[in-house]
Formats: sequence, C-alpha cells, structure tokens
Amino acid sequence: MSRVGFCLDPVFAEHDAGPGHPERPERLEAVRRGLREAGLEADLVPLEARAATREELRRIHTEAHVDGLAAPAGRRVGIDPDTAMSPRSHEAAVRAAGAVVEAVEQVLDGRLDRAFCAVRPPGHHATPGRAMGFCLFNNVAVGAAAALARGLERVAIVDFNVHYGNGTQEAFWRDPRVLFVSSHRFPLLPGDGRPRRGWGRTRVGASPSTCPCPRAPATPSTRASTARSSSRSAAPSIPSSSSSRRGSTPTAPTPWVGRRSPLPASRS
Repeated sequence: MSRVGFCLDPVFAEHDAGPGHPERPERLEAVRRGLREAGLEADLVPLEARAATREELRRIHTEAHVDGLAAPAGRRVGIDPDTAMSPRSHEAAVRAAGAVVEAVEQVLDGRLDRAFCAVRPPGHHATPGRAMGFCLFNNVAVGAAAALARGLERVAIVDFNVHYGNGTQEAFWRDPRVLFVSSHRFPLLPGDGRPRRGWGRTRVGASPSTCPCPRAPATPSTRASTARSSSRSAAPSIPSSSSSRRGSTPTAPTPWVGRRSPLPASRS
C-alpha cells in the first residue's frame, strides 16, 4: 500500500486575507471534510508543517522579499488589492513553504511514496521578489528548489488552476532542470498566460522548460462561474503514477509531491 503523507496544520487557518476574501480557511475545511467522507483520512500519514529555513526560502526569493514579509509579523497589512497579511500570516506562510520542503525530503528519503500539502497562504503567484495574487512565498517553487538541492536531475511542476502560475514560471525561467506546465483560464489573474505572449518582459512558451496550456478565453458568464467555483475546494483524489525515476513532480497551488510523477485528478 502506498504511503501518502498529508499536511493540514491549524496554523494555516490563522492566515486571514480579509472579510469576504475568496482565499479563506473554509477551503481547507472542505479538503478535510472530503477526505473523511471518502474514507481516506485514516490511510494518510500526518506530515509536519515545519518552518522553512531562511536558506530554503532564499533559493527562490530575494533577501529583500524574505525580510520584507517578516517585518510586519504580528500586524495586519495590505500588500495589494488582492493580498494582505494578518498577525499570524507570516508564520503560516513560512510553515506552508516548510511543509512542502518536508514532503519533498520524506519522499526522497523513501519514508513516503507521495504527499499532499493542503496549505495556506497559497504560492504560485509569488515571484522571487514580490508577493501578489493572494500569495506570499511560492511554496511549490521552494519545494522544487529543495529537490534540486538534494541532487535531482530534473523536476516537473504541474500547475492546474483557474489562474496562471506566473510566479513559479519566473522562478525557474532560466533553469533547464525544471519543467513548468500551467493549465489555466486566460486572461484571468495575472492577466496573461497565453502561448508565445508574456507577462512583463518574458515570452510564455519561449523557454524550453515552460509549457502554458491556457483554456478558452473567459467570458462574463464564465468569469462569474469561475469566481464561484474558486471560492470552494474539492477533495483531492489519490493519484495514479507513471514512471520517472530521476525526477519529482510537485503540483501547484496545493502541492502533491511524488517520486513517480503523480497525476492528480481535479474536480470542477
């Protein structure tokens, strides 16, 4: 039987993005409830949400970014119209990134076959030098960097989300060891993600290690349904696996980590 690690720490509920914000603690409650209703929770191995070290964060993020997010710890601050920090947001963010690193390490050590990290705040919009789009640290990128630091020859990140994972792409834009695949609805946040057209100065699709897979352009009706669906969270499915012995495949924004490239199933 596969040993599947699972991380959902109470500290993640302490991150409060503000009244009415779609990225809220109830998303993780839905994950837990779905696992219980499916009869899967008892089969999962609890995984610690340890704090990521400064070295682990700095593999992806600039020194100014790491220090800047630590400065308001214990206070409520607004970063941009979509992104805010509450008194315990910094602790939650550091431990969200650390949980993914811990999952990577346990899989690579053979203690787990794969792991699922239900963490908050999310991460795939956070660039090396900027928090944005609900995201503070880029959890999946920090985890992928930890895998590379352990000597993996290649890592694939499969990002399936209504939004484009611009931060993860930027983090590994010039690293040929990392394949980043993003399935998203264009042109929702951050406003790009189309093939061969970039956000800022980059050109999506120009890098041999980047594969954008935009869905059909959003219409007013699909934007409304997308907003409703993104405020809910469906229970994850335990994935099947394919063979990839030298690599690891985290998925974003809620990371799966596995030695054999897990292929998660998503429900709309």
